[in-house]
Amino acid sequence: MRQMGLARVFVLLWFLLAFTLAVTGWFERFSSATLFGIGAVAAASGFTILHWLSSRFRGYTRARGLKRVTRTQVLRLFGVLALIKTNQQILPAIFAIPTGLMDIVIAIASLFVAARLVSASGRPHPGFFAFHVVGLLTLAISVTLAILTSSIRFGLVKGGITSQPLTWFPMSLVPTFIGPLVLICHLLALVAANPHYAKPRAN
Repeated sequence: MRQMGLARVFVLLWFLLAFTLAVTGWFERFSSATLFGIGAVAAASGFTILHWLSSRFRGYTRARGLKRVTRTQVLRLFGVLALIKTNQQILPAIFAIPTGLMDIVIAIASLFVAARLVSASGRPHPGFFAFHVVGLLTLAISVTLAILTSSIRFGLVKGGITSQPLTWFPMSLVPTFIGPLVLICHLLALVAANPHYAKPRAN
């Protein structure tokens, strides 16, 4: 489908841009708080514009199905890296431990939700909406902790260990690609499950 091709090109170009800037160290000029803001606003805005203004893209997001959009949350297994980095004393524990654990739980749970809480016809069962709302809340908590630990002036970090290493590769892919993408997929799942849409597809 042309709609699928449009979305795939969009995500691929987004990833290539984020990866290139991350590898070259371009993101390191920003604070981690600024990077989270830039990544979330820019990516979400671009995706939202496509979703609401392009009939082709709206058709694509509906056709993707609740199962596929939900399974995208497996990307949050990247949160394991946060636990590794806090063990190496690179990231502050007050940010990395809850973020890593929440990401891992959501990633694993997404497989269950996709398999059990979406019918064969693509209809959401009770608990589907709750999962994605909780997923959004965990992202909000992670971003808040990242911002509050981005500088010692907020009083949450000691010993000079802040969330600034999130601007280093490969961690910089979190605020510039992975984080915004899973945020968008949570929103897409909630929108696509709206009964006002046409008949959804399971996969």
